[in-house]
Amino acid sequence: MRIAFALLALSIFAGCQNPSGNPALAGPSYPMELHKRNWLPIQVIREHEHIDIINSTAQGFESPVLWINQRYSVQIPSIFAGQTLRVNLWSLRDVYGEQMNAGGIWRTGEPTPVVIAELQVSEDEPLIGLIVIGED
Repeated sequence: MRIAFALLALSIFAGCQNPSGNPALAGPSYPMELHKRNWLPIQVIREHEHIDIINSTAQGFESPVLWINQRYSVQIPSIFAGQTLRVNLWSLRDVYGEQMNAGGIWRTGEPTPVVIAELQVSEDEPLIGLIVIGED
């Protein structure tokens, strides 16, 4: 009887968990055909649940899409020459609507590392690689 009660309680708690994805919040699929081996001296530095994008170029980018790890994306505000932009990693979603695990005090799992960062400025131009600093 105790085992049955424990299994029932476990199934109730498991049923109360949020689903990992939300199709209504799904982002676009990664545009692999636009991936090229080009980059600009724009640094990405992680600060816990955020990244700072430091545009040390003389070029601005109007409302680009930020891609992280060829999976998660978010449209960010324009980033001008010389500007630093802070982005909350929880705002990134994948094609299934899953949020990037940005970590934080209440998270038990390891946060997803930022390995690859790219900007997409249009539907047909190659992605612009960014320099990720400080992630393994």
